[in-house]
Amino acid sequence: MKKNYLILIFALLFNTFLFSQTVTLTPTAVNGSNVNSGPINLASTPNSTISLGVKVQFPSNATVNDYGTLKIYYTNLSITNANVAAGGDTGNLLFNGGQVANKSFIINLYWNDFLTTGGFIFAEYKTSTGSIYRSSNLAVIKNATMTGGTTLNPPADAPNPANISNTLCCNQTIRLGDKPEPYKGSVFLNPYKNEPYGINAKWEYKGDIIELDNINQTLSVDYITEPGNFTVQRSLGYVYGNTFPNKSNAITITVVPSPIVTNEISINAPVDSKGYFEIMATNPKQIFGTRQGGQVNLNILQNPNHTPQRGDLTTSIESFEWQYKKINTAKNEWITINSNHAYNLESFIPTDIDEAEDNYYLLRRIATYQNIKRASNTLKIVYRTIRKNNTICCDQTLIISPSNTIDPPSLIIGSDATPETNGYLKYQWQSQSIDSNSGNIGNWINITGATSKDYLPAPLLLVSNSRRGEISWSTPITYNYRRLTIRENSYEPTSYSNEVNLNSLNQYPEISLYPNPASSIINIENKKFAYRSDSTFVSIINSMGETVNSNNVSFITPYLISIDISNLPMGVYFINIQSTPTSSTKLTFIKQ
Repeated sequence: MKKNYLILIFALLFNTFLFSQTVTLTPTAVNGSNVNSGPINLASTPNSTISLGVKVQFPSNATVNDYGTLKIYYTNLSITNANVAAGGDTGNLLFNGGQVANKSFIINLYWNDFLTTGGFIFAEYKTSTGSIYRSSNLAVIKNATMTGGTTLNPPADAPNPANISNTLCCNQTIRLGDKPEPYKGSVFLNPYKNEPYGINAKWEYKGDIIELDNINQTLSVDYITEPGNFTVQRSLGYVYGNTFPNKSNAITITVVPSPIVTNEISINAPVDSKGYFEIMATNPKQIFGTRQGGQVNLNILQNPNHTPQRGDLTTSIESFEWQYKKINTAKNEWITINSNHAYNLESFIPTDIDEAEDNYYLLRRIATYQNIKRASNTLKIVYRTIRKNNTICCDQTLIISPSNTIDPPSLIIGSDATPETNGYLKYQWQSQSIDSNSGNIGNWINITGATSKDYLPAPLLLVSNSRRGEISWSTPITYNYRRLTIRENSYEPTSYSNEVNLNSLNQYPEISLYPNPASSIINIENKKFAYRSDSTFVSIINSMGETVNSNNVSFITPYLISIDISNLPMGVYFINIQSTPTSSTKLTFIKQ
């Protein structure tokens, strides 16, 4: 049970750090007595009436839903086991176009619903798009029995936390980006750990917790990725009262430079309003990492205080390991991407995707040389799924003619997306610029007035380039497009479509798909090289990312393949072609 006490403390600290700026929960009365702070003391009352005030406040640069749901939850130890309190669900919270909304609650908390160690309550605001914001936890305490008083009277044989030997061992020196050894505290007896006069421990440390072992009194933390020394300390106190009078000695963790001098990862993808890189399920992105050669400074390996200089001996990283973690889930652990030790990650496709919503992840890379590791920077990624039948089609390649004109774009056709429960549905088209020279892509921006089911892109800008007296024409900026669905009286999207690309060529494309749309047969023609039936693999993927047709193709000629799609439901589909010695080819078509 001691482990549960510490989990409760860390849950309180974590929620305060993560959510307190958005949702604030304030008690105003407990059983008729005015209060203005926690904890909420149920004492020995079987049924307590609690008055609460909740304020939901969004940052000034955030898009605010006009409405969402606000609820009060209670639990003993974990958010994942929380229940809505009696009186804690009064329906929608309205913003009326502002950044702040307030609501009052009167809830009932029952003495028998909480352990002797107490528990906590919290407010949770859920937007119309499913995003969740929680308040910090407000502790709930109670007497050991329903007939006892409010003063803690431990038995004579109960350990007094002030008299327990409380020491930590030992000072450590670690490389920047590596893990410290587990912090070790002196072990003590705790015969009344399930009672208010049991012993509770609070650790003060730096980094993210990996494991807390209450039996052996050890604390393991994740990689330390920030420079600077820090201390670790443990405090002891009774479970009741949340005070910790007995402080241990402080051990010092000294962080020295790593011989792995660089380990950075990046992604060429747009960033949403929350600072997450956007990846669409139908268009995975490559994650780039610093290259393997010359990343280990052997002079720093021998002397961490060595100042890097020209002529230092260097060698290569031995291996890389990619890891990801899903945010806002009960299982808060890093997952290793199997069999991938390259410095780049060709595509990030998690295994725990929820197709009904957008998925939020953290991604990092661990570099290893001998017994030294260094964690990279962490990328925040939102992995968007296609839902509500929100699809568009298709990619377009506009031809630049010898007379220096360019084809006009065609209409991008959108499906009839699934309406909301009230039958209302809004569309909003967005564009994303792509620099044809550098390959850099911009963030998604709304296209003013583009709110119809379909969209006709503006013509691409054609410019001349002079090199060695020869003039050529090109489009310096090309575009991606997507369509959002939005609820009535809301500014946040409920779904994102797949993405289509609008680019240009000075000659007709080497690979073409026709007819498009199609009802029975599609043809894929390649004018550059021949397809080999023994080394060409074709797969058709639906809008949910599921493979629905795998290599069921007919080779008409070495340059032309045909696929029967008559059994597919209507919708937008994506074709991947893997053919030796070329890389993957991606095409899109509409099944009528």
